[in-house]
Amino acid sequence: MTENVPTLRKNLDLLGSFLSEERSIIFPVLTYAIAVGLFSLIIPLTVQELVNTFSFSLSPVMVVTLVGIMAGILFIVGIFKVLQFYATDMMERRVFVRLVLTLARALPQFKEISFRSNFINRFFETVLLQRAVSSLFIDLINVVVGGAIGMILLALYHPFFIVFDIGLIISILLIAILGKGGLRQTIYMSEAKYEVFHWFQEVADNLFQFKATNCSDFILHNADKLAAEYVEARKSRFSVLVRQYMGSIFLQVVLHTALLGTAGWLLSQDELTLGQLVAAEVVIAGILLNLDSVVKRFYVIYYFFTALTELDHLFSLPKDKIPEGINISIPKADARGLQLKYIQLNGDKDSGPSSNKIGFEANSGEKLALVTPTESIRHHLAKTLAGLEQAEKFVVQYNGVDLKNLSPNQIGAQRGILFGRRFTLFEGTIAENITMGRPGIESKDLLWALKVTELDKDLQEMPLGLETLVLDGGNALNASQRLRVLLARAIVTRPSLLILDGALHEIPREIRGRILHRLVDSDCPWTLVIVTTDPNIKKYVERCLPLNN
Repeated sequence: MTENVPTLRKNLDLLGSFLSEERSIIFPVLTYAIAVGLFSLIIPLTVQELVNTFSFSLSPVMVVTLVGIMAGILFIVGIFKVLQFYATDMMERRVFVRLVLTLARALPQFKEISFRSNFINRFFETVLLQRAVSSLFIDLINVVVGGAIGMILLALYHPFFIVFDIGLIISILLIAILGKGGLRQTIYMSEAKYEVFHWFQEVADNLFQFKATNCSDFILHNADKLAAEYVEARKSRFSVLVRQYMGSIFLQVVLHTALLGTAGWLLSQDELTLGQLVAAEVVIAGILLNLDSVVKRFYVIYYFFTALTELDHLFSLPKDKIPEGINISIPKADARGLQLKYIQLNGDKDSGPSSNKIGFEANSGEKLALVTPTESIRHHLAKTLAGLEQAEKFVVQYNGVDLKNLSPNQIGAQRGILFGRRFTLFEGTIAENITMGRPGIESKDLLWALKVTELDKDLQEMPLGLETLVLDGGNALNASQRLRVLLARAIVTRPSLLILDGALHEIPREIRGRILHRLVDSDCPWTLVIVTTDPNIKKYVERCLPLNN
């Protein structure tokens, strides 16, 4: 799914978008980190005072006073850390809810031709993003803020420590440079992980076929190959992490030694007190210890940007075009349904619209059948008429309005469709599978749809009736029942246009005949278009058009 590794600019854009969304939480976290860093100075300052005082005289009262002050301030530090911890957890909740709702809004808009069900696995990156947020916005911010405050304190002790501060900043930049390739390998590792998920998903979706064939070695071979690709990517990523950590250790040795040597020399020149030397050692030890912890967990930063990249690719999949700046609606249909036109464009730019040909037209309330030569043409034509696909050189109009100028919601409000493929239901009750949470559907509408499809008789044999739970795609129901649930879903809103992809052949003949007679009844409030490969459908409809191509 991820075709290439994002550039630095792209990563910064993703980070900027994330920070912009969470700025209301990040600001308090940063404020708490500054408070923690400032109040934490009590430790080196207390040590400095104790050592300096010890050089002359040290009274128990002074020790108790200093310790008491330090304990009180450290208690305040603890309060700020708890607040920071709470704010970070709030951010994790916000991230999860925001991404859940964003995906829920985006899912119905994805173009079916470019969306595969396994792409949804990328949503698991949300969990990695949450974990990374905790490390980044507590550990990393605390290290950066605490380190900056510590370096300022060192510079106040003696201007020569400014050189040390610059050396520390350069060291951090060098460690970051040593991580070159880490994000790329983490993304490769992530892709390899999802390839494993996808393979197991394929096996699970076709479990019967795999069980019916002696192919255990094939499943194992593919799994082993994909696992090897994951391990190879992880080894490459680990080599980057080791390189960074080794560089970090070397730089820590140099910096620590340089600080101690510099501080000792300044002490010998009476430019630094013994207390300041010890305090400086406490400060730099804390900075280097925190730096060591961050470098060992640098992979969290890679996970953070990998999660942003994977989620960005998921949300950036092609979506249905929604007309912008156009305020067009379908003229209100009469009680018999709306008018449908399928117009063939001539393709000549110099010719006017008058030279276009009407492929076919269904008048308001007409019951029309289109007989196609193949199942593939049938399926694509039905989706085109429903506004779910666009065909080159053809225009579909509802009551004279081109569907390209209408939003999917406007089209869906006027049209009901039954697809002749994938008779699967989602996990929920039968009532939920029919109504799908659409507003305005009353009990009488639901009962009417059940009666038209003769599902009411089947539900009488189910103890829970409409509240019967549908599991595993509806496999507990037979093909006829699943198809009739889908048909009830299509007609329950009494649409102005009803499109059937197929002629309901999965339903037993007697029931099918009765349902078709009800659907073509003149009292039904819709224009009906049945797209099928069965020429015998003509006995049910007013008009039957054979389509050769």
